[in-house]
Amino acid sequence: MRTTAYLLGIALVLGMSACNDGSVWTAQERATLQSLNLATLPAAHDPSNRFADNPQAAALGKQLFFDPRLSRNGQVACATCHRPEHAFSDGKPVAEALAKGTRNTPSLLGVAHNDWFFWDGRKDSLWSQALAPLENPAEHGFTRVEIVRLLLEDTAYASQYHALLTDLPTPETVATLPTSASPSGTLEQLQAWKSMPPAAREQVDQVFAATGKFIAAYVSSLALAPNRLDTAINNSSALTPSEIAGARLFMGKAQCILCHSGAMLTNQTFQNIGTGMLGKDSGRATVLDSVRNDRFNCQGKYSDAAPETCTELQFLTRNRHSVAGAFKVPSLRNVAQTAPYFHDGRMATLDAVIDYYVQAAQQANKDHDLPRIELSDAEKRDLIAFLKVL
Repeated sequence: MRTTAYLLGIALVLGMSACNDGSVWTAQERATLQSLNLATLPAAHDPSNRFADNPQAAALGKQLFFDPRLSRNGQVACATCHRPEHAFSDGKPVAEALAKGTRNTPSLLGVAHNDWFFWDGRKDSLWSQALAPLENPAEHGFTRVEIVRLLLEDTAYASQYHALLTDLPTPETVATLPTSASPSGTLEQLQAWKSMPPAAREQVDQVFAATGKFIAAYVSSLALAPNRLDTAINNSSALTPSEIAGARLFMGKAQCILCHSGAMLTNQTFQNIGTGMLGKDSGRATVLDSVRNDRFNCQGKYSDAAPETCTELQFLTRNRHSVAGAFKVPSLRNVAQTAPYFHDGRMATLDAVIDYYVQAAQQANKDHDLPRIELSDAEKRDLIAFLKVL
């Protein structure tokens, strides 16, 4: 009897020790957790932006990112919607700048690791993405000519641009540029753009593209910080019992791992979860041609990458039907700090998100790609507890 008690005592001590060293997880769970660990994330590399790792360009990009003068009313900066205190999101259902937008503002932390940008993936590089809001009438509302004039007529900016670029427009050339002109603006702005000499248009586009690259160099420096998930594999005490149960649901029954995989907690694909609106917002399906023909894409003349290396663009599907209603799978890192959720910000809380997935997945005549998901109320609470760890 005494021997039995002694052996039980040893087993208990060994079991507690094993729990402390992370063996609360099965071998398969440990392997999955390891694949989600931030330490496995390779360094971001964008061959289409030669300034991506340039500290001088990043410092300039930071100035541009926080400068509200780069907008029609002088009050909207990139940081207006990408606020540091909100993990570089904004906490609103949809972006609000010069006007109210239609898409939720994603976090910029770790965004340099993305393959595609915007919810519909209409841009294939971070620097190209940075250009779009500048000319969007609902966001900054400027034209590229106005931006180039402002930057090259400002002494502080001009000196930094001259330090990083060659073949900039001369002050005399800048002085002859139209007040407002763009190939993607109003009819009047388009006419003004076409009236410019080809050489002047080329120089404006070169400076405009470089501006996006400088902003991207800064944004690329916005790294993700390790969280409790990243220590859980070797220290189970980092998580509560509810969070551990939620982790198992995430990797198993709830099937979150099917899309939210890898160190970024996204598989970088586009999925139809039933939130698109046929004829109004079909997501990825609407941008396949525009991203392929974008003058600022990876294969374009302003890219620093060899065209044959732009594999994401090279193998871009032409089948609109296959991606109708699909939107980019977002990273779940810092998800508790970046409400509301979904591409249009329709879900205010993580509770609402989980309820949606369970209910939508059980629809008889579903028009989405969700697998069937069944969770009890207790399981939902555990899953949400784990999501708040991320």
